[in-house]
Amino acid sequence: MSIKGRLKDMGLVDIIQVFHMQCKTAAIHVSSDKGFGMVYIRDGSVVHANYRDLSGEDAFYHLIGWGDGEFDVETNVASPDTSIHTDVEQLLLEGAKRLDEGEGGTMDLRRAYEEDIESAQLVRNLVEMGILERISEKT
Repeated sequence: MSIKGRLKDMGLVDIIQVFHMQCKTAAIHVSSDKGFGMVYIRDGSVVHANYRDLSGEDAFYHLIGWGDGEFDVETNVASPDTSIHTDVEQLLLEGAKRLDEGEGGTMDLRRAYEEDIESAQLVRNLVEMGILERISEKT
């Protein structure tokens, strides 16, 4: 199964979080005017990334900074290599730190709020498509 979209609608970090929470395996193809890159997830963990001559965490941190472009997620695609051994939460925290430092330490709260709304809508769509499973609490 393949999921396609625009990075401005759902960022790479959001995609990774969804597949991490579901412990899924996938290859994420990303492309923009900056080029083409790949991020591989195995059982919910980021295991490899490449972009131009970069691989591993260097490539990963570069790719998560893309604000626009396209993504194509293919599920159940094995990674050709294992170049990342860092926990997903640590990768994302370091990535957020690097992005924040790159923007001069400022955060656009309106943009963050809009991205949260779009992420929630995407998760709802993925549940409706049967890609994610809804977990309900019994009270």
